[in-house]
Amino acid sequence: MQGKSRPSARFDPFMADPPETSVTDPTQRLLAAAGPVFAERGFDRATVREIANIADVNVAAVSYYFGDKMGLYRAVITAIREKRERAYPTPVVGKETPQQDLELLIRTLLSRMLAADETGWEAMLMMREMQHPTPAFEGMIRGYFRPLYDALCKTIESLLPPLDAKSSWQTDALVPQLALGVVGQCLHYRIGRPVMAHLISPEVIETHYGLDSLCRQITASTLAACGDQNVIDQHKLLKPSPLNEPQDVSCQQ
Repeated sequence: MQGKSRPSARFDPFMADPPETSVTDPTQRLLAAAGPVFAERGFDRATVREIANIADVNVAAVSYYFGDKMGLYRAVITAIREKRERAYPTPVVGKETPQQDLELLIRTLLSRMLAADETGWEAMLMMREMQHPTPAFEGMIRGYFRPLYDALCKTIESLLPPLDAKSSWQTDALVPQLALGVVGQCLHYRIGRPVMAHLISPEVIETHYGLDSLCRQITASTLAACGDQNVIDQHKLLKPSPLNEPQDVSCQQ
């Protein structure tokens, strides 16, 4: 008599393939299975049983290795974060001019946001976490966003003229607003691609919306906002990167 066949999980087209059977480490199998499920369904709707079925492990393995579903979720978020940090580490500012530091920070931020992952679910999960935060959100901010944000604020502050101590907006809000303006521009080129495709011709996108072009534009506009010449003159001073743009970092994805 044939034994019961194990029910197979359904995968949507954008989801990753099931973990390879050659992967014997159950923690890696669970991480590989959990990421796409969390990205598709969100933390609340994802179930430990579905993840365990896809990973081909006993459902109790989640508790054994990760404590609970939130522990597994945190591990998935941490793995994505560490992967991006290895590829695009936070620059150490202060070794170059503030203008050079700013450009390097913006390039790092853009690269992290525009970088494609192999399956598509990583960016989806990170965006879902930002739009619908879970208890893992605070750790993601502290470990992933805060270091780059702090370096950006420090650099922008060094570019500004002396601030009026009598103005609470200048002393308390101006630098964070400028820094978040940079983040907002970078983020738009990640989430605004469908809109851009309808507003701008493919030829212009291909020529002027790659990583290097966007980096120079955002840097130039930020320097101009800090009082360092007008945006057109500043843009002319910024030289294209001598490095070829990575093929997986583009607004055309």
